Amino acid sequence: MKRFFFLLLLLTLANLLFAQTRHTVSGYIVDSLNREKIFYATIGLLTPDSNAHAVAHTFSDATGKFVLEEIPSGDYVLKVSLVGYDLLTKPVTVGGEQKNVDLGEVGLKKVSGFLQEVQIKGEKPVYMVDGEKTLYNVSEDPTMQSGSAADALQNAPGVEVDVEGNVTLRGVSSVEIWINNKPSNMNAEALKQFIQQMPAGSIEKIEVITNPSARYSAQGSGGIINIVTASKIKKNSFLSFGVRGSSTPEITPFISYVYANEKFSISTYFHYSYSINKNKSESFRTILTDEGDTSTTTHSINQFRQFSHDFGLYINGSYTPDTMNSLYFWAGGYPGFGGYTYWDSTYHQEYIYNPSNRSYFNNQGQNTLGGGGYGGMWYEHKFNSKGHKISADMSFWTWGRKQTGDASRDYFYLDHLDKKQKQQNRYRSFGMNASLDYTIPYHKDGEIEIGVSGDYDPRLNYQRYDTLVFSTGEYVLDEIRFKDVRSRDGSFDAYATLQHRFGGFTLKGGLRTEYEIYNLLILNDPQYDVHKGYWGLYPSLHLSYRTKNMHNFKLSYTRRVNNPSGDDLCTRIDYGEDGYSTGNPDLRQTFTNSIEAGWTKYINKFGNIGLNAWFKNSKDEFSQQSDVAYSDFFGRIVTFTMPVNAGKSLNTGAELNVMYRLKAFMNIRFYANVYYMKSSFQFRKEETPYTVDNLGYSFRLNFWAKMWNCLEVNASANYSSKSVSMFTVTRPRYSIDAGLRAEFWKRRISIHLDVRDIFNWNKWGTDINNPYYTSNSTTWSSWSGRSIRAGITFKFGKMELEGAQAQAQGGQGGQSVGR
Repeated sequence: MKRFFFLLLLLTLANLLFAQTRHTVSGYIVDSLNREKIFYATIGLLTPDSNAHAVAHTFSDATGKFVLEEIPSGDYVLKVSLVGYDLLTKPVTVGGEQKNVDLGEVGLKKVSGFLQEVQIKGEKPVYMVDGEKTLYNVSEDPTMQSGSAADALQNAPGVEVDVEGNVTLRGVSSVEIWINNKPSNMNAEALKQFIQQMPAGSIEKIEVITNPSARYSAQGSGGIINIVTASKIKKNSFLSFGVRGSSTPEITPFISYVYANEKFSISTYFHYSYSINKNKSESFRTILTDEGDTSTTTHSINQFRQFSHDFGLYINGSYTPDTMNSLYFWAGGYPGFGGYTYWDSTYHQEYIYNPSNRSYFNNQGQNTLGGGGYGGMWYEHKFNSKGHKISADMSFWTWGRKQTGDASRDYFYLDHLDKKQKQQNRYRSFGMNASLDYTIPYHKDGEIEIGVSGDYDPRLNYQRYDTLVFSTGEYVLDEIRFKDVRSRDGSFDAYATLQHRFGGFTLKGGLRTEYEIYNLLILNDPQYDVHKGYWGLYPSLHLSYRTKNMHNFKLSYTRRVNNPSGDDLCTRIDYGEDGYSTGNPDLRQTFTNSIEAGWTKYINKFGNIGLNAWFKNSKDEFSQQSDVAYSDFFGRIVTFTMPVNAGKSLNTGAELNVMYRLKAFMNIRFYANVYYMKSSFQFRKEETPYTVDNLGYSFRLNFWAKMWNCLEVNASANYSSKSVSMFTVTRPRYSIDAGLRAEFWKRRISIHLDVRDIFNWNKWGTDINNPYYTSNSTTWSSWSGRSIRAGITFKFGKMELEGAQAQAQGGQGGQSVGR
C-alpha cells in the first residue's frame, strides 16, 4: 500500500511538473526589406541534435502571425520557409517562468541564389481561401505541369471549360477572365486561343471570385476568374526551349529566356503553333405553325476543317530601384493566318408555304489573316511599410482579322435557287484603359482603398457579300446582308472600400459606381444607330473569420449588373441563308443580388477540405431567345434569334472540394458541384409565362503519384450533367484522362505523355424544345475527342528562375503577383 501511494505521488508530481513546463512560441513573419507581413509561411520548431525532429509546426496567417503551442522547456531551432525566400534558421530557448515566448518580427530575406532544400515539408495547399478569393495554387499541383491553361481552369472550383474553349462558373457563362489582376480585354476568340495555348506550368495560381466586392467591375453575374502567372524571382538567368504536340494534330515549338538582377528583370517568350481542328455534326430540325402543323423538316450532316498558323511574342519587364517604388511593363503580339473549309448535305422539305423539296449541298471556304497586340505600364509607390501606397497603370490592346472566301449552295431539285458568293469580312478593335488606386491605413487593423478607372474601345465590323448573277457572270453587292459598323464604347468607374480586422474577423464593405456608354454606328443604314448609357450604384459586404487552427469561414453579399450592348439593342435584321437575327430596343438591365457562405480547412497529414453555398436572384435576366416566324424576305416560316428580358431567375447550389494526401507524393482530389436554377419568362406576350427548372451537377476525381523521384503519374475522371435553359437542353459530358511526366538530368529535361478522353466519350449535343421549333444536334471535335499529347522541354540556367519565364506568357499580365 505504501508503494502504491508513493507511486501515485510521483505520478502526480510528474503531471504537475509537465503542466508547468508547457509554453507557447509566437511572432510575426515579415519581409526583411519592406517589413510587409507574409502569409502562409511554414514555421517549424526542431530539436537541435543531429537527429533533429519537429516538435511543432504551423503556418503564418493573413497578418503574418504564428503561434506554436504546448512546447516543453528546452533549446530548439526555429526554421521558417517560403518559396522565393531564403530558409531562416534561428535558435530559440523555451523555459523559465515566461509562459509565452514572443519573438516579435521574424524577417525573411528574398532568395538571391539557388533555393535551399527545405527540411520542413509544408507547401501551400492546392486549394485555399484568402478573403473573397478561392485560390487554386496551380504551381503546387504536379498533375497540371504538362497541361494547358484550359486544363488548369477545369480544376479550379466551380469552373468548366467546354470543347470550344468557352468558360463558365457554376453554370453561368457571363464570367470575366482577368490576367495578373487586370481584365484580359481580349475578344472571345482570342481569349479561347490564349486559354488553349498557354502552358499550365506558367501559372502560379487561379483566383476564383464568385461574389466580387466593389473593388471589381459590377458587370456580369458570373463572377471573376483571375489567372496569375508565376511570380518574379530575382537573380541570374534561365533559358528553356522545347516542343509539344498532339494527334489532333498540333505542334508547337517554343523558346523562353529570363534575365534578372536585384533591380531589373525581363522575360521573353516566343512560340509558333500549327494546328488542325476537325468537326463533324448531325442535326434534325422541325418547324411548326402556330396551329401545330409541320411547316419544315431538315436533316443535316456537315463537316468542318480548320487549320491555323499562330505566332506569339511576349515581353515583360520590371524595375525596382528601391523598396518603395516598382515599375512593371509588358507588351506582346500574336499574329496568325489560316483558313477553313465547310460543307454540309441537307435534306430540306417545305410543307405549308411553297411546298417543295429544297434539299441542297453547301460548300464554303475562307482564308484568314489576323492577329493582335497589347502593351502597358504599371507603377506603384509606397509611402511607408504599413500599407500606405498609390498605383497607376495604362494599357492598350488591339485586334484585327480579315477573311476572304467563297460560298456556294447547289439545290438538288431547284436549280434556279443555286447561289454563289464571294465574302469579305474585316474586324478591328483598338482599346485603351487607365486606372488609379490609392490605399491608406487608418488603423493598424484597417485600411481604406479608393480608385477610379476608365476605358475606351472603338471597333470596326465590315461584312460584304457579292452574289453571282448567272445570266451575266458578274458579281453584285448583296445590299441586304452588307454591313459596315463602327462601335464607340466607353466607361468610367469609381469605387471605395473599407476593411477592418477584429481579431480573427475581417470585415470589408464597399460601394462602386459605374457609367457605361454604347454607341453603335451603322454607316450603310444609319436609321438603326444606337446611343445608350447606363449608370448605377453597386454595394458589397464581405465578412471572413480565420481561427488559429486554420478554419476559414466567409459570408458575403454583392449587387451586380449586366448591361445590354449596342448589338443587343440594334433592330437591324441580319439575314442568314435560312433564318435571321435581330436586337431588341426594349432590353432592360439585369440586376443580380448574390449571397455566399463558405468554409475551408487545411488539415495536417490529410490535406484540405472546403464547402461553399450560394444564392443568386436576378431581375429582368436577358438571354437569346430562339423562335420561328413567317418572313416576307424568305417567303416561308424560318427560325430567328432575339435577346429578351426573360424575367426572374434564381441560382442556388453548393460545392465540395477535398484534397486527400495518401502519402507525401500521392494524393486524391475530389470536386463536386450541385446547383439548382429556376427562371420564369414570357414567351410570345400573348401566352402564359413559362417556368424552367434545372438541377445540375458535376464532379471531378483526380489521382496523382510521384515515383522514384522522377516519374509522375496522373489520371482523372470528369462528368457534367445536362443543363437546361430557355427551351434548350445541353446533354451530359464525361471523359477519362491519364498521363505520365518524367524529368531527367537534374530536372534539365522534362517529357510528358497524355491520353485525353481514353474511351472517346466526349461528344456534345443540344436539344431545343420550343413549342414551335424542335432541334437535335450532336457534334464531335478532334480537339475534344480522344487524342494523344506529348512534349519535351530543355532547361538551362538557375532552376529557381523556371517560374519567371511564365510572366512573358501571361497575356496582358506582367504586374507583380503581390499587387
